[in-house]
Amino acid sequence: MYLPQPNVLAVLGYFNSKQVLFTERNPEELLFCYTVLNCIEDVLVPHSDRKSALLKCEAHNWLVGNSRDFNLVCDWALLEPENISKSYIIALQKGLVKFTSRQVKWQKYYNNYLELKSINIREKRRRKGELKRLREEVHQSTTTYTSTIFMSVI
Repeated sequence: MYLPQPNVLAVLGYFNSKQVLFTERNPEELLFCYTVLNCIEDVLVPHSDRKSALLKCEAHNWLVGNSRDFNLVCDWALLEPENISKSYIIALQKGLVKFTSRQVKWQKYYNNYLELKSINIREKRRRKGELKRLREEVHQSTTTYTSTIFMSVI
C-alpha cells in the first residue's frame, strides 16, 4: 500500500489520517482515496511557475469549493467530505499550506484569460491590455509566502 508523505497526513489531521491509513478498501475505493491524497499533495507544491500555481489553486478550489465531484470522490473513497474540507481549512489556518503572491496572481490571470476567451471580438480587443497588465503583474510579483487565509475559492 502507498503511504502518504507526513506533510500530507499533517494536513489531513489525526482523525482523517487514521481513516486513510487503517480503513480496508477495495481497489476502486483506494483509487479515489489516492485522488484525494494527490489533491492534497498538489496543494503543498511550493513552486510559483504558471503550471504549478494553477494546479495548486485548482486543488485548493476543489478542496474548499464543496463541489459535487469532491463529495462523490470522498464518498467513493470512504472519507467524509466535510471532515476533509475542515481539516484542510485548519491546515491553512495553522500555516501548513501557504500561497505566494505569484501563485494567486497566476490564478487571477488565468481566470481573466478564460473569461476573455468567451466574449465577442470587440470586447476582447478592448480588454487585451488588461490581460497584458495582469501578466506583467505576475512577473513582477514576489515568490515569498504572502498568506494562508484563502478559506474560499480563489
